[in-house]
Amino acid sequence: MTDSLAEDRMSGVEETPPAAGEEREPDPAPEAAGSEPAESSLPVEPAESAPAVEPAESAPSVEPARPIDLSYPRVLASTPPSPSSFPHRPARSMAAAMLAAGLVIGIGGGALAATLASKNRPLAAVGQPSASPSSPTTQISGSPPSSDAAGGLSPAAIYKQASPGVVTIASVVGSSFRSFGEATGSGIVLDTQGNILTNQHVVANARQTQVTFSDGSTVSGTVAGVDASDDLAIVKVSVSASRLHPLTLADSSAVQVGDPVLAIGAPFGLSESLTSGIVSGLNRSSSAPSGRALTGLIQTDAPINPGNSGGPLLNAQGQVIGIDESIQSPIQGSVGVGFAVASNTAKGVLSALERGQSVQHASLGIEAQTITAASAQQDGLSRDSGVLVIQALSGSPAAQAGLRGSGSADSSDDIITQIDGHTLKTIEDLTGYLNTKHVGDHVTLTVVRDGKTISVGVTLGNFQAQPTGG
Repeated sequence: MTDSLAEDRMSGVEETPPAAGEEREPDPAPEAAGSEPAESSLPVEPAESAPAVEPAESAPSVEPARPIDLSYPRVLASTPPSPSSFPHRPARSMAAAMLAAGLVIGIGGGALAATLASKNRPLAAVGQPSASPSSPTTQISGSPPSSDAAGGLSPAAIYKQASPGVVTIASVVGSSFRSFGEATGSGIVLDTQGNILTNQHVVANARQTQVTFSDGSTVSGTVAGVDASDDLAIVKVSVSASRLHPLTLADSSAVQVGDPVLAIGAPFGLSESLTSGIVSGLNRSSSAPSGRALTGLIQTDAPINPGNSGGPLLNAQGQVIGIDESIQSPIQGSVGVGFAVASNTAKGVLSALERGQSVQHASLGIEAQTITAASAQQDGLSRDSGVLVIQALSGSPAAQAGLRGSGSADSSDDIITQIDGHTLKTIEDLTGYLNTKHVGDHVTLTVVRDGKTISVGVTLGNFQAQPTGG
């Protein structure tokens, strides 16, 4: 499946949803096809269960007319990767093609080799009719997590405790000359000062932002700070402290595969929806909106869909362990592989975001790719693991330190095998280490050049988005 995000945005312009006052009373057919509440209000009689199927069968013919949902969770479309190839990043099948073409990323605070920014789509919903804020729809799906030895709560108890701290965020997006539509996502109340955490892609290019609380009330919000490299943002609202119900950000380093989790958000505009599942993987990687490698993601099979972006992934105590960010799917919907930015990642940048400060990320300033046995043989490399330097970006710390890259994968490129004595096998290993460093820190790289091993010292700079993602 090709990436249709750009096309979806244009379609969002052409298929602007009609205003509420423009519904045509004489023609009830469209309303019946597009209104789930109306369908559920029909009486159910056991003796006539078969005829009841007929209305449902007519739905597909009307469905394509619905506005296209733009805030799709960075759907990692295309053919799902095989289990053996997936461990480090989604959409590996497409990634392999990128590697072969040399279309890789800039590292360090930098970049990702085989993740696809174009295949990762936001979980917010643009141009999608949303459920009425005054009558939120609660949906519980998936296998409910059981109570654990630590005294985990039931899904119902977690929902009652946490849902007041989850909001729906609607952003009018577009340029200063034209609006493209409305992106709908979710948000997490952090404190009683009005700070709300969400994904950067939910409020990207927002001209106006509206925040709807669980009680149905709506207020205007202001984007206080954004970090496109972690796909995080803070939206500020001015309301009384009594209307704000903060959620607790837990220590995501304690999360284990198999832990029960729940997600609350507004999938497909259905505000206050609850889904459940488990943590199905840790330390996954993807691509942030800036093109930087987004590492340390929590993988879950709890269903998350367009509109869940920015909402919480909760543990069995009702604490936030992640911010729902993307899904991997061959279709524009959840098939059981979702990803959330770890709460510890958010903790590291919250103070800067709340103050509206620019968030800096340490970077080498290179385009690079992970070396595999196959790529090593194809490109005539002396090693079958490590990080191949495709290019040291002009003026970057790497260029100043003398790292070499030909611009395409070949045997003349430097191979980074260690950083400060830590062995590197993949780009994720490198970016993960750089995420622990700060701009201005000095690192020592172990590099294989022309068959010889040398040491190269580099003073890290601030990540700068490049057209190629570096």
